[in-house]
Amino acid sequence: MLSKWELTRYSRNILLPEVGKKGQEKLKSARVGVVGAGGLGSPILYYLAACGIGKIQFLDSDKVDLTNLQRQILYSVQDIGLPKALCAKNELFGLNPNLELEGLETRLTAENIQEIFSNLDFILEGSDNFATKFLVNDFCVLNKIPFVIGGILGFEGQVLVTVPYKTACYRCIFQDLPPQDAVPTCSEAGVIGSVAGVVGSTMATLAINYLLGIEQLTQGFLLSFDLKDFSFRKIPLKKNPRCKVCGENPTIQKIESKNYPSVEVCF
Repeated sequence: MLSKWELTRYSRNILLPEVGKKGQEKLKSARVGVVGAGGLGSPILYYLAACGIGKIQFLDSDKVDLTNLQRQILYSVQDIGLPKALCAKNELFGLNPNLELEGLETRLTAENIQEIFSNLDFILEGSDNFATKFLVNDFCVLNKIPFVIGGILGFEGQVLVTVPYKTACYRCIFQDLPPQDAVPTCSEAGVIGSVAGVVGSTMATLAINYLLGIEQLTQGFLLSFDLKDFSFRKIPLKKNPRCKVCGENPTIQKIESKNYPSVEVCF
């Protein structure tokens, strides 16, 4: 499956015993979805494209703003005012023209998530909107798609990987959406740009690990980062038997818009 050009391009991957030629072929055949091309989505998309993921489907409804450039490394001053989906796609093609890329300039909703994210091997969620996180969580669990959810604020970040019905999901931990405006967004409280790089790169690596079959490294825990004092925690998690979507008696059995009020992808 790998051309001579690909064998050279990905030679540093292939040298690793955890990857090899067969592992690189797995990455080439993988189909991955990414929610957002912002602070987290930028390093996620960049490293997924660089490592040779064969098909990447992502969405972002926003346009590049001057305030984005502090952390969103896919963009430059020349992109201000242009759609992120278009700019990101052009940048990623410049990095790796052999990929199959689809960048959608749209918001993720309960109505379109099935059409956008069907038939994928893994999904990465990087919004700062709780409704979006719960929507992606519930969709992935119900469709048995492994996924990773990340968040950043200030100097801190969190990452959770879920293999549906095997490990704890986002709703196992947080149960329900918090009240509106209960938690400030990056635009309200600020974030250090390099924190987005650390957390986004971690999310991309966890996805790659899963696709390569390194499952023991990607299951059953929450990663917590505080880059102000450089503390890193790996918090073991157990499935919640009362979880509304993956518990013993789930009450959420299909995606309905009423469960995800004001779903907007904000980065």
